[in-house]
Amino acid sequence: MKTKESPLYVGVETVRDDLGISRSKAYAVIKKLNNELREVHPRAIIIAGKVNRIWYEEACLQRGVD
Repeated sequence: MKTKESPLYVGVETVRDDLGISRSKAYAVIKKLNNELREVHPRAIIIAGKVNRIWYEEACLQRGVD
């Protein structure tokens, strides 16, 4: 049974709202973050139009690096 948690991936609406940018710019941010993630972690699962929540939060300085 799954508990109510934050999703593993962040979508365009979250990025748009958090950063106060347009939808197209939010997609560009997601693409950039996914490219960086792929370079650092080549085996990571990348989903077009979404970005890993932890990677996103660290990039936005919303989460401390452990």
